[in-house]
Amino acid sequence: MYWSSCISVRKRRKMMKIKGVDLSYCQEGISFPVLKQAGVRFAIIRAGFSTKKDVTMDKFVVDCKKYGINYGFYWYSYAMSVEQAQTEAEKCIEVIKNLSPTYPVFFDMEEKKQIDNLNTEIRTKMVIAFCEKIRQAGFKPGVYANPSFMENYYDKSRIVGRYDIWLAHWTNSPDCPSGFSYGQTMWQWGLDRIGGYDVDGDICFTDYGKKNPVKKTIEQLADEVLASKWDNGAERERLLTAAGYDYNAVQKRVNEKLYRKTTDEIAVEVIAGLWGNGAERKEKLTEAGYDYSEVQRKVNQMIK
Repeated sequence: MYWSSCISVRKRRKMMKIKGVDLSYCQEGISFPVLKQAGVRFAIIRAGFSTKKDVTMDKFVVDCKKYGINYGFYWYSYAMSVEQAQTEAEKCIEVIKNLSPTYPVFFDMEEKKQIDNLNTEIRTKMVIAFCEKIRQAGFKPGVYANPSFMENYYDKSRIVGRYDIWLAHWTNSPDCPSGFSYGQTMWQWGLDRIGGYDVDGDICFTDYGKKNPVKKTIEQLADEVLASKWDNGAERERLLTAAGYDYNAVQKRVNEKLYRKTTDEIAVEVIAGLWGNGAERKEKLTEAGYDYSEVQRKVNQMIK
């Protein structure tokens, strides 16, 4: 949270201002008809934290769909390394892979231990690692941060312009603009009271619902390709590209599903040195769609 007093602005450029909220288990019983009546047009839902799924995520997604409210996600990080940030991204993708959010998937780092025990370089690399994993999975990545983080704890030159920014900068009201600018597409302005619940109030400056019509994930597309819904060969590439999808990414996932090896087969390859070591092995196995922990257990059993 980052507070600021309201400064009057004589001339303000007219911009789109879409009302939204962000939700987690703290708002479990909130009424979506009331949100809709209050003019809420989008919700950013906590998909999870660390490597755990938020218990209210599924319900919120169902209610958003039911009442015509666009949605995106955020993932609250407890990671203390680039590798742990990648693991969090993998869990996030696992949780949302069959959903089609119109708003971005935001990385949220704000734990004191991450400030006290990590340097700017590591924190920035963690942001990039998480966001690139999210992008590779077919979702739009974003970063949630307040001005203090942007100025003191991240290398903002490597984040601003690369990922969509959700700026947390609390003022007196949504009509009292933040004095900080990072090209943010979304702004958490402060505490809103809706339907008897305190919720974080958000304003979006771009209509993601219109700008990014609901698209299918790589996982969904791969399943459709295997069900013969996208033709074959050059025609498949033409159709997927024309629909705005990354043909190479989809085909890669199709191949992984078609030619997936057993855990025993992969373990033998690991022992033969075909998958590298340490973090490299984990990254390669995960990207290929294998369960690193399961494979490593089998490797350990084989070499005993």
